[in-house]
Amino acid sequence: MKKIAALVLVSLALGMSGAEAATKVTVTPQFKVSHTKSEVVLSFKGLPTAHGIYVTQCMAPDKGKAPTSCDPSETSKVWVSNIAADQKVGAVSGTGKVKLKVDAYFKGGDCIHTTCVLFVTSDHNAPTDRSEDQVIPFKFS
Repeated sequence: MKKIAALVLVSLALGMSGAEAATKVTVTPQFKVSHTKSEVVLSFKGLPTAHGIYVTQCMAPDKGKAPTSCDPSETSKVWVSNIAADQKVGAVSGTGKVKLKVDAYFKGGDCIHTTCVLFVTSDHNAPTDRSEDQVIPFKFS
């Protein structure tokens, strides 16, 4: 998963907002994440049918650019796909709610004093598809 996420981040040319992305990702809570139970719940509408998506916690990037500092923890990223073959090798289904642990601090990141985002992009099965690229800001309470 680390290698896949690194490959995806290296190949990005982020230019889309969440409103333009094909998949609608809802984050709960989005702006009052608890410090003690630092977890968000994700739900998805319109996931691609030919591939999945990655969701990763990162520091907010400059407008129009891909994040350069993302949480290295495996618990702060998730691969979501409704394709059975992907689920057999580690993806989680996007038909229900997906829990994701987010960290207030990580190497290269401070989500208490600055803005952090959930970075969404197409998975390794569609590495050049930028239609899923989006950054979703979140804040700790």
